[in-house]
Amino acid sequence: MPSAALKAHSLAEAYLYLMATPCPGCSHGPLRGTARELPSEAEGVFKISIPATCAVCNRTIELFFDLHSRPAPAVEDSPAIVNPTDEPSQILDVGQWIMLFRMIVEAASKESNKPRARHLGLEAAQCLEEALKFYDDAESDLPPAEAVFHEASRERFRTHPEQFSRERLLDWRAKLPTQAVMRSRIAAQRPRRRWRRGP
Repeated sequence: MPSAALKAHSLAEAYLYLMATPCPGCSHGPLRGTARELPSEAEGVFKISIPATCAVCNRTIELFFDLHSRPAPAVEDSPAIVNPTDEPSQILDVGQWIMLFRMIVEAASKESNKPRARHLGLEAAQCLEEALKFYDDAESDLPPAEAVFHEASRERFRTHPEQFSRERLLDWRAKLPTQAVMRSRIAAQRPRRRWRRGP
């Protein structure tokens, strides 16, 4: 296994990385795959691999990630937490988070299944929060140069810096319900289990 695994805050962030990363073969995508946990020699480091296939050219690559915490077992109708820390992502830059936010919002707007649309809305809101983590406390409305570390994002930043405006991102966030409200709506939609009297 390669020693230089990608460092992700969660399994959800690893999957979003696949969604934002172009295929190395055809430069399109998206990449899709299912994670599997690997043995780890370091305490507190959880390793996964994702054999991923391009939806366009069918090329398969294997990506390796070190996670901050053990992937939680999948719970039906339970929304994922992308990043439980205040640290910005090391694998997705500010431009990719903005792109993911817009892609997922668009997918949510076309989703006819309301529970699924709510999950997508929460995922989009988390992507927006991840983008905002890259902005410092300075007066500049634009992110620092080190927040834009993928070539496609750099090119977009050079040609359309207005797309990276923090004020624009804050305006988008102001139009969304809070994540707490979104999570409570998702929890409310879960079917309640009927209490059954024992024999």
